[in-house]
Amino acid sequence: MNETNIDRILENIMHVMPVFHRKLLKMDLGGVNANLTRLHFAIMGVLSEGSLPASELARALMITKPQMTHLVDQLVKMGIVERQPDNRDRRVINLALTGNGSKLRDEMKQKIDANIKSKLTCLTQDELQKMANALETLKIIGARLN
Repeated sequence: MNETNIDRILENIMHVMPVFHRKLLKMDLGGVNANLTRLHFAIMGVLSEGSLPASELARALMITKPQMTHLVDQLVKMGIVERQPDNRDRRVINLALTGNGSKLRDEMKQKIDANIKSKLTCLTQDELQKMANALETLKIIGARLN
């Protein structure tokens, strides 16, 4: 293993992550429930693809089951997520977005996309291409990590 490259990766991650957080992801969603966190939105995003048991949802988002339970309880209380018995195994409880949850997720996604797009307008086409390529590479590499 090349320690120099690993050191460079560590150094760059510590600089890049806060920049992305501060300059691209931190925003006012105007009118959207302020009690929702990025993890709530991530749960809503995964559940927009279909219902899942809490354990699979926790695995997909790489968070602990107790943390998932707490977050889901909050979303259930807000009427965004509901618990549904599994048709094949009555011991399993699936989590699903409610109609209101799906609508809220779509509204949030539109606001987030618009906000990020407006922040990226300062970049040149070449910089946008490089960023798109770099993020695709990170996505592929990230999927291979344990």
